[in-house]
Amino acid sequence: MEDTQLQSLLNDLESNATIIAFFNHKGDVGKTSLVYHLAWMYADMGYRVVAADLDPQANLTSAFLEDDRLEEVWLQKDYRTIYRCVLPLIRDIGDIADEPTLEHIDDPSLYSYLALLAGDLYLSSFEDQLSEVWPKCMDGDERAFLITSAFWRIMQKTATIHQADCRKQLLSTKPMLF
Repeated sequence: MEDTQLQSLLNDLESNATIIAFFNHKGDVGKTSLVYHLAWMYADMGYRVVAADLDPQANLTSAFLEDDRLEEVWLQKDYRTIYRCVLPLIRDIGDIADEPTLEHIDDPSLYSYLALLAGDLYLSSFEDQLSEVWPKCMDGDERAFLITSAFWRIMQKTATIHQADCRKQLLSTKPMLF
């Protein structure tokens, strides 16, 4: 590898968003509540934060959005929830969606600081593929790498879109999905 290629790779690694994921094998331990409150706290401190709901129960999304808005998000066909971002991979018709839709949290004092990548109840359909392809990565299967890296790549896109302080991306998820 040439020095310029190596430097380019190092620059890419440095510019990638650091992602803080909260997961536990046991349910009801407070992961979603912790992510919710940390997101507000970081935004209140002046950091640009993306909270991503990777749990198929979508409780983080429900915590951030009013019921009417939640229904609009899930019914709007062109709104890219986390599920709709991975849908091309699920259907084996392409890679992740080009641009995830971010929901800016409607608080006038924090509008530019806090965004949500909405969860989706249909995300559970991605779990089986993740489990199935994980061992195929060891065989160099390209599609397996695309699937297992999907969430990380989506989060990198959300950081760019939101111009997040690339140290504050908070994920609420269950272990199977991360």
